[in-house]
Amino acid sequence: MRNAVLKTLREYGMCTAGDTVTVGLSGGADSVCLLHLLYSLQAELSVTLQAVHVHHGIRGAAADRDAQFCRVFCETLQIPLTVEYMDVPKISRETHESTEECGRRLRYEAFRCVAGESGKIATAHTADDNAETVLLNLTRGTGLRGLCGIPPVRENIIRPLLFSSREQVEQYCAENHLEYVTDETNFSDVYSRNRIRLEVMPVLKTLNPSLLTGVSGMTARLRAENEVLELQAHSLVQSFKNKNAIPIEPLKSAPKAIACRALQTILEEKVGVMCTAAHIESVYALLFKNGSVSLPSGVTVRTRQGLLEFPCEASISEWAQTLCFGDCPMEVSTPAGRIKIQKYTRKDLQNLHKELLANAVDCAKIKGTAALRSRRAGDRFTFQKRAVSKSLKKWMNEMKIPPESRNAVPILVGGDGALLWLGGAGASANAVPNDETDTFFVLTFFCGGNTNV
Repeated sequence: MRNAVLKTLREYGMCTAGDTVTVGLSGGADSVCLLHLLYSLQAELSVTLQAVHVHHGIRGAAADRDAQFCRVFCETLQIPLTVEYMDVPKISRETHESTEECGRRLRYEAFRCVAGESGKIATAHTADDNAETVLLNLTRGTGLRGLCGIPPVRENIIRPLLFSSREQVEQYCAENHLEYVTDETNFSDVYSRNRIRLEVMPVLKTLNPSLLTGVSGMTARLRAENEVLELQAHSLVQSFKNKNAIPIEPLKSAPKAIACRALQTILEEKVGVMCTAAHIESVYALLFKNGSVSLPSGVTVRTRQGLLEFPCEASISEWAQTLCFGDCPMEVSTPAGRIKIQKYTRKDLQNLHKELLANAVDCAKIKGTAALRSRRAGDRFTFQKRAVSKSLKKWMNEMKIPPESRNAVPILVGGDGALLWLGGAGASANAVPNDETDTFFVLTFFCGGNTNV
C-alpha cells in the first residue's frame, strides 16, 4: 500500500520537495493510516508534516477522547498537531446549514487556516468514500459533475488514499500495529451516507467484487470529459467578463451543456451562491423568451432586448474616501450608515466593552493613508475567531447580505492595501491591539439603528 500511495502522489503531482503538508486527522482508521504513510514517506518526498484535529462540539466525552488520542499519536510520531474547538450545532443554527454541511465547511476552514496560502492539505478519502459519494449524488438526481466523484486534487487539497479501499486501510493499520478510534455516529442510519455505506455498498459488492475499481475508473474518465466541457464553458464566460448585462445570442448558440455551465459560473459570480440545477434550467429557458426569474439572495434575473440582466447588482456603485485620523474623534458617512472613530491609549484596553475591543485597530498596523471603501474583487479578510482568512464574497453570502447591498458594506484599508476592519465583522485578526500597542482606534458602525452590525 505504501508503494501504491507513493505512485498516486507522484502521478497526480500532489506534492513537491519542500512542501508543508497538513493532514486532517480525525483519529479514525483512514486518517491514522494516511498520517502514518506520509510519515514513512516523509524523507523520500522531502516534505514537512503537520496535522489538524477538529473537535466539533457534538459528541461530548467521545469527542474529547478522539482529540486526546490524536495528541498522543502525533506526539509518538513527533508531528505538530493543532486541535481546533468549534460549536458546530450553534454555528449551524446561525447559518441555517445542516450539521453535516456546517461541520464540513468549518473543518476545511480550519485546515486552510493552519496550512496557510501555500501549504498542501491532505485528507483521507478512500475509494469507498468516492463510490459512496457517487451513489449519494445519484440519488439526488445529479449531472455529470456529481458522477465525477471526489477529485484526487482540488486546488491545494490532495487525497493520496483515493485509490485505496477501506479494507486495505484497515489491513495496513493491523500490519503496522496502529490503533485508531471509531466514531459511533458512523453506524447511525440517520445520515444518508451511512445507509449507503452500511446497506447499499455491501449488496453492490456482492454483484461485483471489483466495484471500487470500476467506480474509480468511471469517475476518472468522467472527470476527463467534464474538464473538456468546463474549458469550453470557461472560454465562453471569459468573453462576458466585467459586464452587468450578458448578451444572449452566444449562450443560445452554444450547446446546452456548455451554455448551462457558463450560466452557472456567471450566476455564482453575480449572485454569490451555488445555484441549483432547477435555477440554471429556469435561466436557460429565459434565453428564448423575455421574462424574469428570482434567484437566491433576492436577485432577479431578466431578459430584455437581447440581454440577460441583473438589475439589482449595480444598484450601489463602488466608493472610497480617505481618512485623516488627526481629526479624531470623528464621524464618517457611508452608503450603509455612520461610522464613529475614536482614539484610545493602552491603558484603556482594560476598561472597554468587548464589543468595542472587537472593533479596535492598532494604530501601528495602519500603513500609509487609510481609507474606507467598498469591496473589491479578490478581497480577503482575516476574522478574529480562529484567525480564519475568508473571501468577502463568501462571507457576504454566509451573512445573507443581498447582492444589491454588498457594495455598501464599509471596509477600512491601509495605504498598503491591507484590510484592517470590516463593517459587521470587526477588526482583522492581524490588526487588533496587543500588549505592545500604544494607541488604537475604535470604529463604531451605526447601520439601520443598530450598532456594529
